[in-house]
Amino acid sequence: MSKVPSGALAGAAAAAGALASVVARLSNGLPLAADVAASVQRDCTRVAQVSASRVRGAPDIATIGASLVRAVQAGARAAEASDASAGLYDAAAQAAVTFPASASPVLTQQYALARALAATVEVACLGEAFVAEARTAFSDRRSATEARARIGRAMDGASDRISIALGQEVLALLSGVARETSGHLALLATSLQPVVRVEAGRSYPSTALAWGLYGDPARAADIVQRNRCGTPLFLPASVEAIAPAGA
Repeated sequence: MSKVPSGALAGAAAAAGALASVVARLSNGLPLAADVAASVQRDCTRVAQVSASRVRGAPDIATIGASLVRAVQAGARAAEASDASAGLYDAAAQAAVTFPASASPVLTQQYALARALAATVEVACLGEAFVAEARTAFSDRRSATEARARIGRAMDGASDRISIALGQEVLALLSGVARETSGHLALLATSLQPVVRVEAGRSYPSTALAWGLYGDPARAADIVQRNRCGTPLFLPASVEAIAPAGA
């Protein structure tokens, strides 16, 4: 936002257009069905090109916020959970700073509506990211634990900002989502195997190593992907793998 908006409504309108771009980029980065992607893009275009220019008061800002939240939810819930969380965290981080800034204390105070709108989109992105983490079919304990840590870091970084912009009630709702999803992931982690380093002593084909570890050559793909190996017939002598059951 190179041009400094002149007041509360102008600041909120500027934030609305910028936030619509954030949500549109989020949608573009997700593998969505064509009809869902088109619907999200239409909503974002409407906000940026129509609604933002017609802001006359707080009710108009609330309507824009609701539209952007629905667009975030539509994209997040239509995507595979494992694909959605990273993009949602990125979009939340962008939304958090997508409002006008000024050295003027008067303008800073007037930009409260813009900050509230930005925080609304940030909360929507974070809430959907937390749910996406909980919906992801993690295959090992470390992945589930790392997802839980991401939720904790996101809440630590956003809590004060959300509380100031939207109040304790909204923060409590998001904190509840974080708490429930973190609890689910903690429980899930106890049922998953850890990741271990396998020292094979020499290079083996991925199928042979999978057979040796699990008695199932079909699990070779996970070993190859986990180690980012481009030669499945010649794995490194030292690789990471999910520990065999009972190990």
